Amino acid sequence: MTSTLMLVAVISRLRVRRPLLAWRTGLLGGLPLSPVLFLTAVAAGMTMAWEPGAKIHPVLALGYPAIGLFWFVALWHARTTLITEYGIVHDVVRISRAVPWGRIVDYSTTPTALGGAHFIFFYRTQSGVKRLDIDVPDRQRAAFEKVVKRKLDDRFAFSLRASYSRHPSR
Repeated sequence: MTSTLMLVAVISRLRVRRPLLAWRTGLLGGLPLSPVLFLTAVAAGMTMAWEPGAKIHPVLALGYPAIGLFWFVALWHARTTLITEYGIVHDVVRISRAVPWGRIVDYSTTPTALGGAHFIFFYRTQSGVKRLDIDVPDRQRAAFEKVVKRKLDDRFAFSLRASYSRHPSR
C-alpha cells in the first residue's frame, strides 16, 4: 500500500509542468515526522532484537524499513508546494485542486515569525470564491513575490486602470 502511495506521489510530482519554485513547510524544513518516527522505532526495535542475538526474519528486516522509506518519499513529494507558470499546486497528489493564476481575484500577505511570509489567495470556483493559505519560507520569499507580481499585480493594475477609465467619477 505505501509503495502505491509513493508511486502516486512521485508520478503526480513528475506530471507538473514548468515548475518555477518548490518548497516544503512545517517543522524541521518540512521533514515528514511520522515516517521519521516510524523508521526510528523500527531501527531501535531491530537494534534491541539483534543485541541479544535473536534472529530477525529477512522479510521483517527488509519490509519495515522499506515501508518507512516508501512512506517518507510519498509524504516528501505530497507535501511539496509547487509554483508553476500556470498556477499554484498546493497538493501534488490532488492536482485538480491546483489554483490557476487566472482564477485568483485577490491576495494578501503578512510576514511570519520565522522571516517567511503567509500568503492568502482568494480565487473563483464554480461554487463561489475560496481561500488558499500558503506559507512561504524566507529563502523562497523574494522569488515567490517576484512571480506573484509578474502574474497578478500587473493584471490587477490593468483591471484597476480599466475600471477607473470607465468610471471617471471615482
